[in-house]
Amino acid sequence: MSLDKTNPVNTEENEAEQENTVRYPFSVAVRFRDAAKPYSFGCYDDSIKKGDWVVVETAQGLEMGAAEAAALSVEKYGLHMPTRPVVRIANETDIRSYEENVHYEQDAYRICAEEIESLGLDMNLLNAQYTLDRSKILFIYLADQRVDFRELLKHLGARLHCRIELRQIGERDKAKMVGGIGMCGMECCCRRFKNHFDVISINMAKNQLLALNTEKLSGMCGKLMCCLKYEDNDYKELTEGLPKMGSQVEYEGGIYRITSMNVMSDEAKLENHAQVVFLSLKDLREKTIPRKGVVMQKRTEGEKKEVIHRSGRVPEAAANAAPHVSMELPTMTEKKNLPQNKQQRPAAAGGGREQKRENPSANNNNNNRRPAQAGANNNNSRRPDQRRRDNTNRQSAAPQKSETKNVTVRTFGRKKTQEENK
Repeated sequence: MSLDKTNPVNTEENEAEQENTVRYPFSVAVRFRDAAKPYSFGCYDDSIKKGDWVVVETAQGLEMGAAEAAALSVEKYGLHMPTRPVVRIANETDIRSYEENVHYEQDAYRICAEEIESLGLDMNLLNAQYTLDRSKILFIYLADQRVDFRELLKHLGARLHCRIELRQIGERDKAKMVGGIGMCGMECCCRRFKNHFDVISINMAKNQLLALNTEKLSGMCGKLMCCLKYEDNDYKELTEGLPKMGSQVEYEGGIYRITSMNVMSDEAKLENHAQVVFLSLKDLREKTIPRKGVVMQKRTEGEKKEVIHRSGRVPEAAANAAPHVSMELPTMTEKKNLPQNKQQRPAAAGGGREQKRENPSANNNNNNRRPAQAGANNNNSRRPDQRRRDNTNRQSAAPQKSETKNVTVRTFGRKKTQEENK
């Protein structure tokens, strides 16, 4: 019963508000300085032309902007009814005040930045905007958390002597105000045409089967890109009823795993230890059965998978493919003999030994004089020489090893045979 009583009251209030609202027969699109888009304002005649400077009434106060187009009839073109009026076409005084405000805003920005630094507030000041009559100034700042700026307002009010408003914005609002070029090469959507920000979640990237790389999915503001919202509903409709990526399905008596899915080409890829099957999304939706917890057989080493195309998109034949050019670099072994001085060492050592053998009679007399002592001294003195001779004999008896050196030969189109290398 209470709902029935309140409904007539609500309708009467809405009718009263509609009667009190002023209806404007013409609408003008006005763009402000550094604004991303124009705003509509009402007027009573069509005297305003494109490029005229007009003074309008906004929620902040009186502001001046440029008309983007001539005044249009609201009833003729079915335009949205504007709620704020155009006060007048700007005169010389308004234009002079508008130009002076640019310099006053720079001074106010500097003063506010000094006060923020002196108070040690965690604020990133972005912009300062005066109204046309300089009765109010708006400071826009960026901060991660809420800031207690009551002391800041006292200091600014004592130095600027006007109404002061401090507005905190987020990263997306900053990107919209500053602007920039996105990954697509065009101006940011928020700067160009968006009126409000949609809620973007990582599930939208999952629905579109994108790689979950936050760096590539993030925009200039550091948040997920707004364009992920544009095609989300279409992808939801196209992937409805399909099994999830990486899940196991049964197809024609075999167990497969879904390894790839492309909505744009209407194709899915199924794999197991022996086969790779390409199916259309319609067949994947109708001819497969989801299976969970099935242990799949592992592929043995050297076993090749059979590729089956049943999606209607058969790749080109190998004969029509471009000729293969081998870029592999074969190696050749080159034999290199040892230097001659190493080969002559055993011969020199052997010659010295023969010379000593040729004169055995010269030492016989000395050996007869002192047989015991001389024999002991000669054995001690000849031990190092005898070791050297034994080492040289071993080196001469061992086969000579050939050193190998890798030589790179560039070939194009085919590999050289062993006969050509020789």
